[in-house]
Amino acid sequence: MSARPVAPQKLPKKDRKALARELARIERERQARLRRRRRRLAWAGGGTAALAAVVVAVLAVQASVRAGQVGPANMRSDGVVLSGDGGSVTAARTAALDPGEAPTATVVDRGAGVVDLVLYADYTSAEAAALWSASGAALTELVTSGTATLELHPLALDGEASARAAGALACVADTAPDSALAVHDALLGAGESGAAGAAAADAPAGEDLLALVQGAGVADEAVADCVTGGDFTDWAQQATARAADAVPFDVGRVTTSPVLLVGGQEYTGDPADPDGLTGFVQQVSAQLAQEAADGGTSPTAEPTAVPTAAG
Repeated sequence: MSARPVAPQKLPKKDRKALARELARIERERQARLRRRRRRLAWAGGGTAALAAVVVAVLAVQASVRAGQVGPANMRSDGVVLSGDGGSVTAARTAALDPGEAPTATVVDRGAGVVDLVLYADYTSAEAAALWSASGAALTELVTSGTATLELHPLALDGEASARAAGALACVADTAPDSALAVHDALLGAGESGAAGAAAADAPAGEDLLALVQGAGVADEAVADCVTGGDFTDWAQQATARAADAVPFDVGRVTTSPVLLVGGQEYTGDPADPDGLTGFVQQVSAQLAQEAADGGTSPTAEPTAVPTAAG
């Protein structure tokens, strides 16, 4: 006769309740771990998707910039306009040019006692560097004091080297426009020794140009990315083509560097002669003041719009 199985001992009621509570606790912790794992996976997936969307957007913007579809902000005339208040220099803010849009020449009031200076310069040009070396400090003082405004038009007359240097100034104007004069000064200072051209030619990623920009006090990461990426090199070439077609104030074509306009009149003297340039600025300023006092020639210049170059 076989032995009867031993029946399991029945736990006391108090122990059964304790066991149930422990099993429930273990189940709650398991469910909590599952929920945390799902949230982490969701966050990771959402973060990856968001990052991918940002990367796609940045690449799209960079592609459109390089394709010449968008110009730099604060350069609606293809130049950045700088003025002073006696202590500091600031840039006029403007929207960027839309795709295919023609630049709009700056309108100035020549009866207000402030002379408008417009400088077209290739940063690899020895002549432009000589002009700025001789007269840059005096022109900067005129702008800082509020006696003059200065509109900077970077040119790319000498291939990739000058296009990258001009594009670097556009990067600054786009994101840190109040630093444009300091960067302009640094680029022409380097150009005087040939460094600006060497920087763009020998450093495809633009590290040397970036060093010049950062040495001028611009630490913005967006500017750094723009300079090293060469985002506005195509724009610089297109702006140069527009300048070669025509510039405001009936000056005609700009195909060399530098070209300096004082109150709409071109300075044709020796770029390296500071006295000649200072004398010309004083002469034009006096002429404009006399015309405004006599009520003769309208003090407000209404230049024609800069045409869009083909391509």
